[in-house]
Amino acid sequence: MKKIFRSSFIAIFLVCLSLSFTLSSCFLDGNGKDDKSDKDSTEVKSYIDQLMSQYYYWADQMPSSSMKGKSVDEYFMSRLVRKDRWSWMMNGYSYNSMETGISTSYGFHISQPIDYFQDYDVYVTYVDKNSPLAKAGVTRGWQLTHIAGTDVETLIRTERFYDEIERASNKFTFKNTNDESVELNLTQTSYQSNSVTLSKIFTAADCDKLSKSAKVGYILYTTFNSNMKNEVISTLTQMKSQGVTDLILDLRYNGGGDLELCNVIAGYLAPASADGKVFVTLSHNLANKKEDKSYKIKHEANSLDLDRLYVITGSRTASASESMINCLNPYIEVQTVGGQTYGKPNGMYVFLYPPKANEKDIDYAFLPICFYCMNSEGKADYDNGITPKNKRYDDLYHDFSGKEDLIKACLEHIATGSYPDLPDTKATKASDGIGKELHFRDGFTGAFIKK
Repeated sequence: MKKIFRSSFIAIFLVCLSLSFTLSSCFLDGNGKDDKSDKDSTEVKSYIDQLMSQYYYWADQMPSSSMKGKSVDEYFMSRLVRKDRWSWMMNGYSYNSMETGISTSYGFHISQPIDYFQDYDVYVTYVDKNSPLAKAGVTRGWQLTHIAGTDVETLIRTERFYDEIERASNKFTFKNTNDESVELNLTQTSYQSNSVTLSKIFTAADCDKLSKSAKVGYILYTTFNSNMKNEVISTLTQMKSQGVTDLILDLRYNGGGDLELCNVIAGYLAPASADGKVFVTLSHNLANKKEDKSYKIKHEANSLDLDRLYVITGSRTASASESMINCLNPYIEVQTVGGQTYGKPNGMYVFLYPPKANEKDIDYAFLPICFYCMNSEGKADYDNGITPKNKRYDDLYHDFSGKEDLIKACLEHIATGSYPDLPDTKATKASDGIGKELHFRDGFTGAFIKK
């Protein structure tokens, strides 16, 4: 049985527009229908039984379920244990989109700064490179005020927000970081996404508390994608050549990716003393312990040789991102800054159906939890997330700069050894107006190891 490991973010994995895929689009075909005949559906369900009984981490606790009257996705979900909030599945189209990183969208991700700031307005968190919005100059910190001439508050209240924002062509009105209104007519296009969304080096010009010689690297890393491996390695290698001595790895929007790549990246971060030591061990169920495997750190010549790493976290930090924190902890000081992470210390294999088909021709990919990701000390104790050392809140009012609160906090700690006070809250009309939280269908890419 072919296996490709992915650790997931609960049900949605690829979002170039943070709202562009719903749960059903991962399960169903392009017409929103389960396109399997009854006979084929029975065969798929039997395949699910086969893989789950052998590899599922809680195989001995699986509930029984009748195949009759259930779609493929309903049957898969019915076999999961109650505590499993991680296993998921997707259709072939979604799987191949994830692998290539090519998507059709406007290219932005959005959120509301409700926690702490009590602001229900909608802001851009970041913009994909090469996307329509990036080409139009939209950046983090821009507020989305109108869609097709209708104000966002009305769209949210009347529950039309998602339908409007997902149209293939649209007119968007923003308020930029200079408080200027900007109107854009845009059409979703296909483009190659990136894993390193932004990289830069901060100096005393960005934070006057830093020494004049300080060079602090910053990477906004949004997915551990093995097909984009050279992108992150090139960025780290360049930072080494430029004399970077501290690094801020921003994983607040990173739902995971390739766990082997996570291991490789560790070799560019950790000191030589970690060379050859265990980074992560995959621990399977008792009946499948023969599958247990450890991955070791290979110290790279261009390693930054860090004794301390700053990681910006949030509720969307999951899976391989959490493994990076957990598995580096035994070797270097990891300063986590931001919000509580999602909580996914386990991983899955991806089972492709039909199992002998070319990957481009598959109908489904199934991702049941198959193991836990233990660090060298045998720890994977964050089912409910990793608590940051300095709890802070996503500052959506600034672009990624020395003024953005989480980055500013890291820079000041590097310079002084202390974190600054939290910023003043921002009062907006949303506090008294919309007062309604959107559930953005933003999600995980997961972590995977190809076998």
